Amino acid sequence: MSSLIKSKKRSDALGEVFTPQWLVDEMLDKLPQEVFTDPEKTFIDPACGDGNFLVRVLERKIQNGSTPLQALQTTYGVDIMEDNIQTCRRRLLREVTGNKKQINVEDFRPHAKALKSNIKCANTLEQNLEDIFTGQE
Repeated sequence: MSSLIKSKKRSDALGEVFTPQWLVDEMLDKLPQEVFTDPEKTFIDPACGDGNFLVRVLERKIQNGSTPLQALQTTYGVDIMEDNIQTCRRRLLREVTGNKKQINVEDFRPHAKALKSNIKCANTLEQNLEDIFTGQE
């Protein structure tokens, strides 16, 4: 995402401002390395937008030995805007497929399932994270 906001209206109404990539990297560099080297460690972004943090987390997990599926299954994101969720899912899937234009859908069905289960449209200011991910209202 090249711009920090999609529109002034959205920014005013929702406080939606995207974190620039350089700041994402600087913040992730400050986390303990086991977040990226331990395939069991989970990461959640409660206001993931279009996935700036999640894409970089996924990259780092894969670079440190997790399989793409392990990385997806331990990466979670929530955003209040459905268009952001769709963009985030597409970006993460593109990351695990190596940006290939042609992929065998069957090979990536478990990845798509993880994306649908772990990247959700909800309001983390009004809903409990456990409820968001277990489907309770």
